[in-house]
Amino acid sequence: MSNVTNLTVLIDSEPAPSGWIKIDKDLNAGAGGAYLYFAYEKGAGDPITNIIFLLNKDESAPPSYHRIDVDLNKGAGGAYIYAAFTREPALGSPIEDLDVILGDNSGIQPQAPWRRIDVDLNKGAGGKYIYLVYRTA
Repeated sequence: MSNVTNLTVLIDSEPAPSGWIKIDKDLNAGAGGAYLYFAYEKGAGDPITNIIFLLNKDESAPPSYHRIDVDLNKGAGGAYIYAAFTREPALGSPIEDLDVILGDNSGIQPQAPWRRIDVDLNKGAGGKYIYLVYRTA
């Protein structure tokens, strides 16, 4: 079973890198702005164990985290939101899969065994409530 080993954000019609999986759900759905999509790579390398969101454009990622330098509300107004991830085993279990859920209220939850990261990726921009969800091995 392979785990998620890398994560990026695609802008507009930018293709996913070869071998990567694009989550075809716009992170600015209903809010205007750039079309943004998560894409991830699965493999036998060191797995991603935790993903967080930084809510300030000048906020640095914590030690061992890699910040993806794309504002998830790019062009839509709203809060500055940046994803960051780590492969540090002590900070979580290996992530096996990722998806994005969209809804009309903040109560939207994924089906078990999926877990939601509790940051609305459209925060302050209007539009749909959008959350990154994951499941661990």
